Amino acid sequence: MVQLSPAEKSYLYDSLTQHPIIRPDLRSIHQYRPLVAKTSFLPGSNGSARIRTEDGSECIVSVKSKVVVTSQESNLVDVDIDIIGYRDDSNYVSNLKFQIMNLLQQNFPHEVLKLTARYSYKLFIDCIIISHNSYPLSLLSLTTYLALKTTRLPLLISDVNDDEVAEQPTFSDDWDNAKYLEDCLDNGKKFQPPIFITIGVVGSNLILDPSFEEEQVLENGLVLSFYNDKVITPISNTNFAVNSNNSNFKGLDPKVLVKAIAVCNKYCPSIIKALESLIEQDNDDNDGSIF
Repeated sequence: MVQLSPAEKSYLYDSLTQHPIIRPDLRSIHQYRPLVAKTSFLPGSNGSARIRTEDGSECIVSVKSKVVVTSQESNLVDVDIDIIGYRDDSNYVSNLKFQIMNLLQQNFPHEVLKLTARYSYKLFIDCIIISHNSYPLSLLSLTTYLALKTTRLPLLISDVNDDEVAEQPTFSDDWDNAKYLEDCLDNGKKFQPPIFITIGVVGSNLILDPSFEEEQVLENGLVLSFYNDKVITPISNTNFAVNSNNSNFKGLDPKVLVKAIAVCNKYCPSIIKALESLIEQDNDDNDGSIF
């Protein structure tokens, strides 16, 4: 990753603040970088996904389940993140882990994990960022979305009313009987995990999915959460250029935040639709590329 010189930053800043905007890779303001993705490719996982972007960033997420006693668990969703080149206990990794875990624990339909009166599934979400150039939270989030959407759980065949029966749940040995998380929801509800979207602020312009070069001249870096077809909390203002001296970063204008929420509400449904289309393509044994 090459740091921009002061002259290059000045030129890029001017390009991103003008109307119409000119981004280095010629994307429109609301266009994601092209990416390719694959789901359900890890045989030892209940669900898995991999996303690779055109700049070489790559993330793999595996979801595994375990039967636990519900009363003994404070949370039924656990997240672990490993980033190549960073210590597991570094602030960078810990912050990303906290954001993903907090979003999922606060906005996850935990009823799909309930097995019986005493037992539940617990999901262990393992994320590995093999390489990344720009701030990887959105990459992590979209990959986790795909992994959860394709997660399947074994079919319970024992009695669900086990308050007075001391026995472990038993399951069907036929994996074809396994159920997707969405199939476990009542009344045909749709299962759509929450996602994070990153938006860069430069002047009066908002740019979706800022690149590494763009991050070095942003005035604000917004992280917005999207769930159930609308923006939710948490919303944060972050300096995405963690390895660069970004002198442009400043306080956030509340009007910009209102505009960013409107942009997210407008374009996130298209992102969700693209992810759903990818899963359908994968089910047809096609190589998935979206955006």
